[in-house]
Amino acid sequence: MITKIEKRVYKDADKFPKNIQELAAQQIEVLKAAPTLNDIPNIRQMEGTNEPYYRLKFNDYRYILYYDIENETLKVLSLTHRKDTYKKQNLPWRR
Repeated sequence: MITKIEKRVYKDADKFPKNIQELAAQQIEVLKAAPTLNDIPNIRQMEGTNEPYYRLKFNDYRYILYYDIENETLKVLSLTHRKDTYKKQNLPWRR
């Protein structure tokens, strides 16, 4: 599985404290090392869409992910605090 990280994720991470940035980087390493989606802990498909969007939880933060089934590519789209993650304007399929 190939993991691609959008530039937006790095900008999002800069807004958070240093310890959260370190945890976020650790989660990215977990994503890169996982051979399949089933091997990633705390990942779950997002509700409200039939598209392959996922969320990865760690502490009070969430990564929003998109899995391209044809190319077996996992795209990391954003990093947000949980209170902001599920607002309508932050969900990619609701933009």
